[in-house]
Amino acid sequence: MKKTLRMLLVLPLLVALMAGCSKPPEMQIAAADQAMQAAQATQASKYAAADWQMASDTLQAAKAEKAAQDSRFTLFRSYGKSQAMFEKASALMNTASTNAKAEMERVRKETEAMLNMVRTELDSTATMVANAPAGKDTKAELELMKQDLTALQQMLSEAQAEWSRNNFDGAKNKAQTIRDRMNTMRTQLEAAMAKRGGKKR
Repeated sequence: MKKTLRMLLVLPLLVALMAGCSKPPEMQIAAADQAMQAAQATQASKYAAADWQMASDTLQAAKAEKAAQDSRFTLFRSYGKSQAMFEKASALMNTASTNAKAEMERVRKETEAMLNMVRTELDSTATMVANAPAGKDTKAELELMKQDLTALQQMLSEAQAEWSRNNFDGAKNKAQTIRDRMNTMRTQLEAAMAKRGGKKR
């Protein structure tokens, strides 16, 4: 009799415990999705690729585990493992966001320095062209160089705009193009000065 009574008292507790374990971890799922969106906003897949991949894999595994429990009979479902996995995915996504922000800031400063250097080199090249001796045999070449400089200055403005939009790859590519074209221009300028017996400046 006492044994039966104890069973009757314990049974509701067991049912309640099983019911609690059978509920999907909705809060943890929402938190993981929010953390993923935050990581995407920081371009974590680009600036913290390894962290992003680990977080994404963990999130996918958590979803797979939840789906596996969803397919089971209600009383046999247990979401404890998936809950822990969703919590881990959230933590990993937050780490990816933090590291991505740090890397983006490093790249931002690096690109800014490159643009400043190109701006200085462009000003120097413009001064060289302006001071180059013009004659019948070099006048046309110098005029073309001045036109090229105007185009390069416009490209530099575009690169600066790309940088302001956090498109650092675009800014770097334009800056490198400017440097390449300036090097070509300097070579042409030296050749033009040589025609007039000018000295290398």
